[in-house]
Amino acid sequence: MDPEAEAARLRAAAAAGKPGAYRAYAELLTGRGRLDEALPWWARAADAGDADASRTLAICHKDRGEFAEAERWYRTAADRDGGCAFGLARLLQEAGDTAGAERWYEHGAALGSIECKTNGAVLLAARGEWDTALARLAEASAEGDDVAAHSRRAIQNMLRDLDGWRAALARAEAEGDPEEAYEALRELLDPERRAMFERYPRMVAEAEALYAGAAAVGSAKALVDQALFIARDDGRWAEARALVERAHERGYDGAAYVLGVWAEENGELRTAEEWYRTADEADGGHMWACFNLGVLCVRQRRLEEAERWLRATGADGAAGVAGADEEDGPSPFDEGEERIVQALRDIAAIRADPERMPPPEWEERLPGLRARAEEGGPDAWFAYADALDRLYRLPEAAEWYRKAGTPRALLALGRMLYEGGGAKGLRMVPCYEPAAAEGDAGAAYDIGRIHDEAGDRRTAQIWFRRAADLGHGRAAWWLGWTSEERGGDPQHAERWYVRAARSGLVPPAFLAGRSMVRRGACAEAEPLLRVACEGAHEEAPYWLAEALRGLGRAEEAERWLRVAADAYPDLLHRYGEMARLALRDPG
Repeated sequence: MDPEAEAARLRAAAAAGKPGAYRAYAELLTGRGRLDEALPWWARAADAGDADASRTLAICHKDRGEFAEAERWYRTAADRDGGCAFGLARLLQEAGDTAGAERWYEHGAALGSIECKTNGAVLLAARGEWDTALARLAEASAEGDDVAAHSRRAIQNMLRDLDGWRAALARAEAEGDPEEAYEALRELLDPERRAMFERYPRMVAEAEALYAGAAAVGSAKALVDQALFIARDDGRWAEARALVERAHERGYDGAAYVLGVWAEENGELRTAEEWYRTADEADGGHMWACFNLGVLCVRQRRLEEAERWLRATGADGAAGVAGADEEDGPSPFDEGEERIVQALRDIAAIRADPERMPPPEWEERLPGLRARAEEGGPDAWFAYADALDRLYRLPEAAEWYRKAGTPRALLALGRMLYEGGGAKGLRMVPCYEPAAAEGDAGAAYDIGRIHDEAGDRRTAQIWFRRAADLGHGRAAWWLGWTSEERGGDPQHAERWYVRAARSGLVPPAFLAGRSMVRRGACAEAEPLLRVACEGAHEEAPYWLAEALRGLGRAEEAERWLRVAADAYPDLLHRYGEMARLALRDPG
């Protein structure tokens, strides 16, 4: 049957309310990428009691970042449908409502959802209810769930290893041997176990207890590793730092390095430098303390000092970097040495580029700004901090930004420390929040970017939406991309691309125009594609030609196709038959 005739038939059946027609027509529209038109028909199907339609609606709204609407649709059928119960539980879990997630996983499992049984069991294991979790995973595995079988084996192996660590620690405790106590737990810090601690937080508490036992035997190193596990909880940060300081007092040289790293991640640059120097002064020095000191100095344009610290690492490749020939083949250095060599190359590149050095005119303004800051208030303090920031005097700038304390000053502080000072993004979010609360689109976008880089897509999506609603083009671009690439929702994506294009961004102007051409809206696409052509987007001339062909303007289409062929021959060649079609008359 002709596709359009079939679509008309299904629409008429749906409009007449025939059984199953709502879903059938909604599925057809969804398959054609016309989700906006499909959603009302999915809603009619859901209102008629179709639980799968409720779940589909929830998924669509979740992909669009409309989490409240997603939750509403899941709840319409979660009490009677295991799939909706599972989706609701996942949504609540991602939002941090673990108790709510557990309730709905349990309810879904009672309805027969194996996925709910498995995920609910994993949540029980996450808080240490091992026996109950293993029993439920065994049931789900017997019902054919491979995920349950894998999770059960992983937990059993984890518990076996835990028993082994406890036994080894007990032997060391009996002998009163601090080194043996520490060595008994070395495997706990294997990078391959990182996922285990993320999925099963109870294992963090188990590891903390084991290291506390090793520390009680007398191991100062164990105090540091105990602190590393405690530091996963932001509310126990002071406790973790105190343990590492105690390890330093007890003579463990590596503790000073850890304190330096933590201080740097928190944006405490002076403190970080002090701890790195302390680590280096310990017997035998500390290669990575020297490296981090070198990088700190590079960021502050203390280049001679930076070079000294980097060469003090003792890396074999550091000495001859200035004359290194990059065409000599693969680097003979290991990853650590390569980082040192690259840092030395960065110093050479900075020296060669006046734009990357402190601007002399700001050095000349500094005394006057300092005088006004000493007599003035927040505005004068911000102006002085800004000048120090431009001069790469980051520790002093941080002090004056903090003294100013305004949303603008805190935002500048956060950006300085995160983007140029080595601080950890999530630690700097509080610096961005006051400006975002006042409607600063850039601050909202930066918070979204930090969460996106940390792997928290949900929180990132919320902040990008706020930024886009405030007019931030790149945030709108991100939302469009995620809608199209992750959610398969081209209509929603197109709207965000259009909003992004209004801010002057070329790539989303192209993406919006291409989307319009694909759905036949060539008149709407033309101005956007012309913007993309003016911005030298390599694919835009071809798609502008397609738009013009669709509008019946064959001669103009051919001219743009020739532009595409002249400027981007390789790209046009990849279109193959499509490129030749663009030259044909639209009739």
